[in-house]
Amino acid sequence: MASWILVPCLVALRNEFNQLAPNRDKASDGSIGDTSHAASSSDHNPDETGNTPYEDSDRINEVHAIDVDDDLRESGWTMTRCVEIIVTRHREGRDDRLQNIIYNRRIWSRSWGWTARSYTGASSHTEHAHFSARYTTAQERDTSPWGLLEADDVTKSEFTAWMTEWARSAAGREALARAVLAYDPGRSGANGTIPPGGIVNPGADAANNPTVGANWALNRAIVASVLGYQIRDRVDHVQASIDALAKSAGAPVAEQVSAQTALDAIGSGRMSPEEAAEALRAALGEEGAASVGRLLTS
Repeated sequence: MASWILVPCLVALRNEFNQLAPNRDKASDGSIGDTSHAASSSDHNPDETGNTPYEDSDRINEVHAIDVDDDLRESGWTMTRCVEIIVTRHREGRDDRLQNIIYNRRIWSRSWGWTARSYTGASSHTEHAHFSARYTTAQERDTSPWGLLEADDVTKSEFTAWMTEWARSAAGREALARAVLAYDPGRSGANGTIPPGGIVNPGADAANNPTVGANWALNRAIVASVLGYQIRDRVDHVQASIDALAKSAGAPVAEQVSAQTALDAIGSGRMSPEEAAEALRAALGEEGAASVGRLLTS
């Protein structure tokens, strides 16, 4: 049994690609595998005469995989978009004919709910997308549309899938970061209301410019932080200078007593004779305190 056919569902998929992108490059298109595929288990091998990962119930010699070149040459279309449409339809249960898809170093499989995983096989599949069909008779023979020609009516889930793919790319992350940092809602409409989500402008021009962009606010925060450190360092320096002066005066600032404060304390009546004498000595020195003491006792 040397002859083989491609399962009808994949014939329909290949035809749909041809209708979508009639001028597409077909250099890396393929179906039946080469000798390297024949040496291992592959969906590109005919299921009756080759080594395949599954077996179907019929006796037809069928190939269950195709490769489609990713150069579509059709405005607005990329293989990434096509893969996302087909994956989304399978994830949502609107299609169930494929077992897995491999493209651009990633693989989506029915076995794990059509979530993307890294693909580390010998071919990175950057020049074409690989589509493997299931080995069940109903799915093999189902030639209904695959959704590519209906894609002008984009569903919410398809749009979300595209946006998620874009947001994960380097260009998407950079664009989103710039958009967030530059966002400044200002005022809205003729009535001049302030849209939610803006950063309040703390400047003197807030009456005419109520909000500021996040990049400006971030810049001001950095400047304020730097100034805060500088002010703290200066305060620490002044405090250190005060402490040094206090130590050079022989007593901490809190313990230094002037003649007037000593006399005020003595006159308050709240000091014992011993405390009063100590205050006089601190304020007037030993000789001065002795003279005052003799004067008070004469």
